[in-house]
Amino acid sequence: MSRARRRPLTVSRKALLVKGSDAEFRGLIHDLIAYGHRLDACRDGFAAIAGISGVQYEILMLVSRADGLSVGEAAARLHRSGAFITIEANKMVAQGLLEKAADPRDGRRVRLQLTSKAQLLLEKMAPYQQRINDVLFEKLDAKGFRQLRALARDLVASGDRAVATLELLINEAKEAA
Repeated sequence: MSRARRRPLTVSRKALLVKGSDAEFRGLIHDLIAYGHRLDACRDGFAAIAGISGVQYEILMLVSRADGLSVGEAAARLHRSGAFITIEANKMVAQGLLEKAADPRDGRRVRLQLTSKAQLLLEKMAPYQQRINDVLFEKLDAKGFRQLRALARDLVASGDRAVATLELLINEAKEAA
């Protein structure tokens, strides 16, 4: 009978190992990915109800909560390029959901704002959002919600640094090949 080969650990931080194993960490990653897919599916479902794309729905929700937003601010909050946000925002302007206005603080910048059509659409969407979001986060109490919100903010920042590091490693691997 052959001995099973021990798989190399995928993390080295002691806080992420349980009894010297990364199995719980791997389970966490798979659960987070699965939950992310569910979030994407819900976003895309809301977008389908609204008659727009998933990313346009994200932009719509972001602009609705900010009372006007520059393209750069939207790009930073959604972790997308300014060019990508501009393309999608222009589509939404053509659909009558967003309008562009000069930024009163800096006339060179453009601010995205909701139209009355978009505001009516959001009123129509609210009951759907409430039902789905209440189910998505049904396991959280107020304290858990605050903790998750803070943790998610920190994890996004760590994720940005991890992606930047990964890009360096990919380039190193290509140069070494």
